[in-house]
Amino acid sequence: MIDELLMLLFLVTFVVFIILLLGRVKLYNKRKINITKLILYEFREALKGGVGYMHFSIASGVILSLLLAISSSIFSLSLILWIISLPIMAGLIMATIYRARVLIRSNVIHKRLNADKEFIRESNKMQIILLCIIVLTFLDILLSVFIPKLSLLIGTVRNVFLALFYVKPAANLIINYDRELTSFKIPFRLDEVSDIENVKFGYEKISDVDREVLLSCQSCGEIGACDEGCPAVAAGRLLSPRFVVRTVSLNSNNPGFELAIKLEHQAWACTTCGMCVYSCPVRVNHLDVIYGVRRALVAQGRVDRKIADVLLSISQYGNTMSSPNVGRHDWLRELGVKTISENPDAEYLLWVGCMGSFDGRAREIIKAFVDILRKAGMLDKIAILGDEETCCGDPARRLGEESRFQEIVLKNKQLFEKYGIKKLITICPHGYNVFKNEYKEFGINLDVYHHVQIIQQLIEEGRIVVKRGDTVFTIHDPCYLARYNRVVKPQRRILVKLGDIKEPPRHGERTFCCGAGGANYWYDVPEEKRISHIRFEELVSTGASTIVTLCPFCNAMLLDAKRTKESSVEVKDIAEVVLESLKEERLIENTPGDKGASSKIS
Repeated sequence: MIDELLMLLFLVTFVVFIILLLGRVKLYNKRKINITKLILYEFREALKGGVGYMHFSIASGVILSLLLAISSSIFSLSLILWIISLPIMAGLIMATIYRARVLIRSNVIHKRLNADKEFIRESNKMQIILLCIIVLTFLDILLSVFIPKLSLLIGTVRNVFLALFYVKPAANLIINYDRELTSFKIPFRLDEVSDIENVKFGYEKISDVDREVLLSCQSCGEIGACDEGCPAVAAGRLLSPRFVVRTVSLNSNNPGFELAIKLEHQAWACTTCGMCVYSCPVRVNHLDVIYGVRRALVAQGRVDRKIADVLLSISQYGNTMSSPNVGRHDWLRELGVKTISENPDAEYLLWVGCMGSFDGRAREIIKAFVDILRKAGMLDKIAILGDEETCCGDPARRLGEESRFQEIVLKNKQLFEKYGIKKLITICPHGYNVFKNEYKEFGINLDVYHHVQIIQQLIEEGRIVVKRGDTVFTIHDPCYLARYNRVVKPQRRILVKLGDIKEPPRHGERTFCCGAGGANYWYDVPEEKRISHIRFEELVSTGASTIVTLCPFCNAMLLDAKRTKESSVEVKDIAEVVLESLKEERLIENTPGDKGASSKIS
């Protein structure tokens, strides 16, 4: 009788959890959910290790405990399931240790941010509950074969905790597991607005926060993966991605709560590197809040002088460098690069960008890339906009000036249509991301290439030949190239032909920010240690003699760290490294109509 009662309680509490979960999922109004893809996503995350494996262990542990309970009357089957669950139990032990570490780290962060007592209490409560769920799941599985009655009792208590506290995180994962990091929530469409005065620009108050963003924030389970990977947290800035979304969650029933004022310093401390979103096992999108708050602060005029200067420069000059736009590409024409009006049949538009056009160091990167194209016989296949090129709009959008961004997009749309631009090359990952992913929302579909992809293709096609040396390289993957857009293979396929590669602990999609993202390059943020210095030290610790960059901003930040630390390690762009490694003989002459480099680039 006791066995049956315990089994009934276990199943009833689990069914209640499932019913509540389905009810929460319906709130998102998502029409179709692909369960197969969700399961495959969880497996892929588990294979990455770390928090992904631990979260998979918790989810699969709950399922296994259910199967063990149902099969408890068949000892042989229970034993097989128990043996299968051994890796899961190992993951749960890891998760328990991890949770204890997060709890300690969270208190340090709370002190730094001067969090109030209520926030700290709610944070600690949620973390302890999550720890209890993990421990109870472990004990449920461990005892299922040996002491089934106790296992059912423990599982029932765990199910109650799930029903009370973990419905929201689970629902958010089910809904948003397939949302790409490149997905940007557009607050309004300037070309569709009839009365700009009534447009809601950002999240000034809780009542301004979009419903799906609110649901996402309420799903934060204090897992802490966002804080662990955040460069701002590592640098001692006044930011915690977890604090941001929990602030929204804990005040979600207070529509008048002044969100923008509360999160002002945290919003500007963010580099928008995306590691918080990438790391979150339940797919909370912290950046939706960061951008929403920034838009509100810009609308209110609550920006410091340097941010205001950048936005003013974009408005007055059409670039971020406070320089007249006239003649921005004259130096490139001296190198033999023609404008699109002079070379209307060009296959690619070379988008030079603000840094590439005006910054001396970034110009050297552009020159190196142009030299590679010349040696490959491709100079006649590219063209530039000359004085017609302005900002791509990325800094304006990242800073929260959405109206200006959309004005720039619509202007560039006219230019692209005027010249029939279909393919675009850029050396800047921020430009790459905005052209590839965010211009699409405004009807602009381009084939966008980062210059490393072009260089890789030229090498593979034999249009340029490189020689191997004894240089040891380490790669700094830009966040917007590697994490946002998963471009990680071309640079490695190139450098393995030139020398040895030593990877830093954080590389590829899990790269660590240089500190310039989110337009942080243009203004100062108080911090205990510069993000660029943290990254530079990590790269130097590999023992490599050359740090290879793929972004003019990363290059500038790491060069600054190199100078400060008086390091002998070289910091070079991928184009410069390849140019230095080219064999002397010219391989291919410019041939009109030759489409040798027009095959698909991956």
